Amino acid sequence: MEDYKPRGPGIVGLFINLLTLIVVLATIGVGAVFGAVFVNPYLVDVVNPYLPVRLVPPPTLPPTLGPPTPTNTPEIYLPPTWTATPTVTATATATPTETPVPTATPTPTETPAVTNTPSGAAIVPQPDSPKFTTNFANTKACQWMGLAGQVFDNKTNGAVTGLAVRIGGQLSGIPFDLTSLTGSAPAYGPGGYEFVLSDHPIASTKTLWVQILDTAGVPLSDKIYFDTSDKCSENLVLFNWNQVR
Repeated sequence: MEDYKPRGPGIVGLFINLLTLIVVLATIGVGAVFGAVFVNPYLVDVVNPYLPVRLVPPPTLPPTLGPPTPTNTPEIYLPPTWTATPTVTATATATPTETPVPTATPTPTETPAVTNTPSGAAIVPQPDSPKFTTNFANTKACQWMGLAGQVFDNKTNGAVTGLAVRIGGQLSGIPFDLTSLTGSAPAYGPGGYEFVLSDHPIASTKTLWVQILDTAGVPLSDKIYFDTSDKCSENLVLFNWNQVR
């Protein structure tokens, strides 16, 4: 009987052993790569450079500054003797002005003066117009003030009707622009006209004017300025006219 000798692993056994060693080494390498990526995730770009998105490490924050360091402020020393110097401001001296000498104010007369009518006017005031009188055409007494009168033709000595009489100006700050017709107020006579100026007498000095016009609005006389009185006995300004041509 022959002795039994054990045989080696053979070629198949060597191949299996080599394959096992390769798998073990590959496992160790993969584990090392995963460990490195776990510690530093940005190594994944090295392991796989074909990633669609690259990982960018966050910016490094600057170091935090510590608390400010106190600095010493040098002391300021005044000179041994220090005297404040006052500032002198020049004061302007007012120049004396001359004191105006008061002048006497003329006292207005009760009867208003007639304004001169330029030569060539067709209608002029009568020599005694205007004049103050009591309103004889109504019984309102002192609760009225106005102007009234007539226009006469020198050729016929008759009253003229159908002419326009206009008053303008202002009385106690109230503006006036009124128009009447000769013949519209027969209480003052044929061809009479009337204007109501206030519900009580008011004194004024040539702030109102009156003028005669034709029916087309063409002036037949100059604008005659007249006064008014604050007396109840002079609450009517009677203003008569003469047609000279």
